[in-house]
Amino acid sequence: MSKHYDLIVFDWEGTIVDTLGALFNSVAQESVVMGLNLDPDKLRNFVELGLVNAVKKAYPQLTEAEKTQLVHAVQMAMYTRSSEIWLIPGVRECIDKIHSAGVQIAIATNKSQSSLSRALQHTGLDKLFKITRSAGQVPPKPCPQMLEEIMDVFNVKAQKTLMVGDSPIDMEMAHSIKVDAVGMDFYHQEEHALKLSGALEVFADYTALQKYLKL
Repeated sequence: MSKHYDLIVFDWEGTIVDTLGALFNSVAQESVVMGLNLDPDKLRNFVELGLVNAVKKAYPQLTEAEKTQLVHAVQMAMYTRSSEIWLIPGVRECIDKIHSAGVQIAIATNKSQSSLSRALQHTGLDKLFKITRSAGQVPPKPCPQMLEEIMDVFNVKAQKTLMVGDSPIDMEMAHSIKVDAVGMDFYHQEEHALKLSGALEVFADYTALQKYLKL
């Protein structure tokens, strides 16, 4: 890391919470039920196409009937498991180390505040993240207002703040007010877009982020 940060602001969905992990888990489980035993990792390069098209691209060996059955089964599984929260591997340990190092932490997300509050309580992360900003409270990203408000609360300048997110809009938000940003690209889909949007570095896991932060 080229400098010390006093404040690190995290995105929520796709950065702390593994939304794609829940999808992959459902595909793995439902394919076993169907006797197919598919590798859910093959979906990785096609998830941006939507579930129906991703299944078609990832599993061309399936019949049309099998594809339709799998999509329906996964959709039902995702609906019934919608209350489950999957944390990105290593994120809790990384957050604990950042907090223990005396660095302030916060969340800036386009998720609704009520949903975020429930999720924080469910995971126990509400004990660490005392300051959050979300869409509904302020304009959504890439508008920088939520990040500006967080910096104001902590009285930390832009040059001492780091934004961590998985989306180009996280990078754009930070870049617009001269805040450093790094990207998290767990499924190897966004590295080029993240760098184009202003990411200083892009990491595939939280171990790499910890090394960058020298924790």
